[in-house]
Amino acid sequence: MSTGAVGAKEAPVDGRDAGVTRDESAPESAPGALNRTLVQTRAVIKTGEIATTSKDLEKVRQEVDRLLFGFGGQLAGEQTSHDDTGKIERSTLILRVPVAKFDAAMDALEKLGRMKSSDSTSKDVTTEVIDVDERVETTQDSLDRLQGFLRTSQNIDDLIRFEREITTREAQLQSLTAQQAYLNEQTSMSTITLYLSTSKAYIEPPGALDDAGFLAGLESGWNALTVFAVATLTVVGAVLPSAVALALLGFPTLLLVRSLARRRATFADNPATTEPPAAE
Repeated sequence: MSTGAVGAKEAPVDGRDAGVTRDESAPESAPGALNRTLVQTRAVIKTGEIATTSKDLEKVRQEVDRLLFGFGGQLAGEQTSHDDTGKIERSTLILRVPVAKFDAAMDALEKLGRMKSSDSTSKDVTTEVIDVDERVETTQDSLDRLQGFLRTSQNIDDLIRFEREITTREAQLQSLTAQQAYLNEQTSMSTITLYLSTSKAYIEPPGALDDAGFLAGLESGWNALTVFAVATLTVVGAVLPSAVALALLGFPTLLLVRSLARRRATFADNPATTEPPAAE
């Protein structure tokens, strides 16, 4: 009898593509046969950027709101500037849409006005999600056990030790649950940055590689050199007046010290020169 593995279809579930693989290596009719099922979850963070131009940005802005409502998304941020007549000249919108509708939202937004650029990225965070979930469960189990020990302990030293351990575990659990909530939110809702502008006000949106390359490194090095030079000149400017004052006072003092040193040396070499002449 031949054996094999049957793969179930994948379907997106809140930003996670779930695939089920069944192990049918043992015949189902055999006594005590175990049909094992392994569930694998794939968590992905998706982000996108779109730049479009249009003559009527007010109309485009209304269409964005309509699309967001249809996709079950929300506006997370907005930065808009107007011209002298009060019309929208440029606008940057941060949109949040369900990951399952990310591709459809990108396609719809690209058709608003004249598309200048479009880019999207996906980051697989399955390992991080699994790791954080397991650590949350482990920390919670440890906390429950410690709390049980605390309730039954009769020794003062043990009570103090358990309370200290419980405080540590609670802090760890709070940090882990915050990470878990962040990952769940990022893998369920994608982020799309939409740049809207008129043709005259269009500016190339910042790219992911703007801060990379030889020219960027050269600019960074020049900026660092400029900062160093300014700091050095600042120190010199602060020290210079004191240095000048010390030089003005120190130079005459140095001459006086040298003169006294020469006189002492002359007296040591010829002590008779300083004695009064003998009487005749």
